[in-house]
Amino acid sequence: MSERFVVQVDVDQFDRLARPTQPLAGIAELIWNALDAEAEVITVSIGRTDLEGVETVQLADDGHGMTHDEAVRDFRKLGGSWKKMSPSSKNGKRPLHGKEGAGRFRAFAVGATVEWSSIAETFDGSLQRTIVTGTLDSSEFTVSDPEPIASGNAGTVVRITRPREHAHRLLADAAQQWLVTRFAVYLIKFPSVTVTFDGTPLDPMTILEDQREIPLDEALGGDHGTPVLRFLQWKLEAKTIEPSLVLCDGDGVALHEITDRIESAPGVRYTAYLVWPGFTHHANELLLGEFGHPVLVPIIDAAREAIRGVLDELVSHRRAEQIERWKAQKVYPYSGPATTPAEAQERQVFDVVASTAASAVATEPKAAKLSLRLIKEALGQPPGALHRVLKEVLDLTPQQLADFDHLLERTTLASIIYLNKTVADRLQFIHDLENILFDLDKKNRLLERTELHRILANGKTWVFGETYTLAVDDQGLTKVLETHYALLGSDESVDAPVTDTEGHTRIVDLMLSKAAFFADRREHLVVELKRPSVRLSQTELGQITNYAVAVSRDERFRTSKVTWEFWLLGDDIDEVVEELSNKPGQPPGLYTEGGNYRVWVRRWAEVLEENRRRLHFYREHLDYEPEDVAELTNVLGRYLPKPPVEAVSQAPTPA
Repeated sequence: MSERFVVQVDVDQFDRLARPTQPLAGIAELIWNALDAEAEVITVSIGRTDLEGVETVQLADDGHGMTHDEAVRDFRKLGGSWKKMSPSSKNGKRPLHGKEGAGRFRAFAVGATVEWSSIAETFDGSLQRTIVTGTLDSSEFTVSDPEPIASGNAGTVVRITRPREHAHRLLADAAQQWLVTRFAVYLIKFPSVTVTFDGTPLDPMTILEDQREIPLDEALGGDHGTPVLRFLQWKLEAKTIEPSLVLCDGDGVALHEITDRIESAPGVRYTAYLVWPGFTHHANELLLGEFGHPVLVPIIDAAREAIRGVLDELVSHRRAEQIERWKAQKVYPYSGPATTPAEAQERQVFDVVASTAASAVATEPKAAKLSLRLIKEALGQPPGALHRVLKEVLDLTPQQLADFDHLLERTTLASIIYLNKTVADRLQFIHDLENILFDLDKKNRLLERTELHRILANGKTWVFGETYTLAVDDQGLTKVLETHYALLGSDESVDAPVTDTEGHTRIVDLMLSKAAFFADRREHLVVELKRPSVRLSQTELGQITNYAVAVSRDERFRTSKVTWEFWLLGDDIDEVVEELSNKPGQPPGLYTEGGNYRVWVRRWAEVLEENRRRLHFYREHLDYEPEDVAELTNVLGRYLPKPPVEAVSQAPTPA
């Protein structure tokens, strides 16, 4: 007859034990239980709802299972596990993880109802199945009568239903890697064990970049032996892994994780495992390991120091590799060996600064050469020197410097380098866009709204001017009016739709806006895009003019604080439009103008060329190669303050 009983613990304590905010920790405990049961294959499956939420979770293992008597013993009360009295698993194959008799109840961190279906071998060699069901609502468990099994294999299936509020965390991208780090040392030590989570094996080797083992001071471990730090460095794609120090027993079983005050280094993802058999004897004191515990604190502090040593070595090695790559590319700004101690020290400082900023340095050799030379020259100069270096090294014209003076005076060195890369990318985009627009085959297949429009609206509106920002994308004149109000800081609502001169609602391709010289004035730019295969005619010209007139005549748009520019933009223009937009005495391309608006006809070739001129000085950045280092130093010397000449005292010659 089945047995029903309530666990001898109050419901609140039971719920705290289940830790509802940590469903992954609950899964980890179930995996440890399976490992303690000497399982070789453990599979965690997640059933999903139609909305891709968690519906069920099931863990199956091929361990030795539990008999009916063991089930009654283990589930009747919290604590008092048989494992506390045993140094190894039931058949002596494995080290034991859980010894508190609480891990099985942590399944309720995932769901409110749990069923254990376990097949185990009895004393006479026969098989029997026992089913245990429990509910979080009442902390009540039912153990079924033992069911004889004629054939089959031992093992346990844990099925969790009624998922709790945080069960969705099992589906996060970080879940897999968190479990990998939790079991990494154990899985490396026991390679025959296979743990699969949601269809993917937990294999630390797939994300392991490197590992090293560092014995700590033997005296720290006392009678329990030498503590050993195992440093596992993960590949960069393991983005969700944060540095931590995991305290493990002598077999690599994780007992406690420390995440506070853990050293980190750019580009290094790692987990450090402090392995020491003595942690088992201090299991209830591990939380005190950082708060004055006389045995644990010295060991943990030694581990922290070892971690710092490893990180310093890794960073130093990475810096050296980067410097050697720059030297091989002939972009390193120093040549030959240092001839004085001062020069050697200067190079060391440069290497540290440049390698730290390596991610912002361009990869293209000419751009990288410029970036590194900027660093070299700026490092040894007082504030403001960077501007002067840029002025001379980059050979900017007075107008170009005036345009970017504000940026150069106030930006950081890393931003300057990043800006170099950004403009290089923009030059490449202009080149690619030109190929699309003017290649005969491509221009005939290019679609206006779904391709050309989307390319430009997706962060490329700088093509129409650096100071413009996108305000309206592929929406009607009514939306243009709403945005117009918002940009002026008005809370006025739009009660009636805006129509053109024919009474139709129209879709505007792009509306951009920028603040004018005075803070309370703005300039709006409306761009009507036409794909390259369309020849601009009076039809298209009438359309953009219709927009302009509709805006100018709608009193809701009228304000002296805003001017409007309307562009009809295409590749080819017919003779009539060419004549109408190029009148004597007017700027080329201007078709008409009203009180607060102007209508332009623009060719793509003109717009791209304007971008080239706007980015011209950056091309000089990338192409600049000084003919002679000494000449460069002389040129800079005319503009940069020279260091003061200091008297050098000569030591007396020894007698």
